Amino acid sequence: MKTCWRPLLLGAGVFLWFITAQAASQVIQFSATAVQQTPDRPVMKAKIYVGADAVRSEYEMNGQKFVEIVREKEKTRIMLNPARKEYVVQTGASVDLPETRAKKTDVTPCEGVTNVTCVKLGEENVNGRAAEKWEFISKNQGRELRSLVWLDKQKRLPVRQLYPDGSMSEMNLLGKEKVNGRMTEKWEVATIQTNGQRSRSLQWHDVQLKIAIREELPGGYLRELKDINFGKQPGKLFEVPSDYKQIDMPAEPVSGPGR
Repeated sequence: MKTCWRPLLLGAGVFLWFITAQAASQVIQFSATAVQQTPDRPVMKAKIYVGADAVRSEYEMNGQKFVEIVREKEKTRIMLNPARKEYVVQTGASVDLPETRAKKTDVTPCEGVTNVTCVKLGEENVNGRAAEKWEFISKNQGRELRSLVWLDKQKRLPVRQLYPDGSMSEMNLLGKEKVNGRMTEKWEVATIQTNGQRSRSLQWHDVQLKIAIREELPGGYLRELKDINFGKQPGKLFEVPSDYKQIDMPAEPVSGPGR
């Protein structure tokens, strides 16, 4: 059976849906089961391993087993096909590890982010929470894009964001809840589009891990982590086996339903 690598790589981050990683000091390593429910589609599951600077996920797609390794420092995504003992590498990918680290308050929130600078404009109160107001400046195809972010001083979460197109979002802490045996903080995320359309989603942030282990999105979408187990992950999980052969990813676009 021929493997369609390109669409797999384009959608390979389906289970790496955590909050964008900010400046950090110590990673909490763990393994878990990631679950994604999509309306009118079968439930997707993957086994996730979070190491010091990489994430491994194992799952099935179109009846085939796949392994994905994302390396943060190298900015690479590696897809392995165990049945064929082949792998492809996608470089220059935007890959973010889970925010599973103790957050620092003495660094800028855009530290380590390519082609983005940020300037602190002051401090304000957002929904009863003290926040730092930052301006983010980036460039895209020669255009300078500016956005505003209000960063919660305690949680280091973006409790309000004003995007370049004029849309905005806000986070509001609703309280604490237990999810899959873990203590979490429940946040409501409200988004307002430029046409006035509003949407609402919910996130449950694990108090210890500092990541959203459950997320309910508009339209009946659900993503969550279950069976979380802490512990250092073996380095070999994030390496390509020596008997695997690297192949080139097809240059031509792939069409059809899978796209």
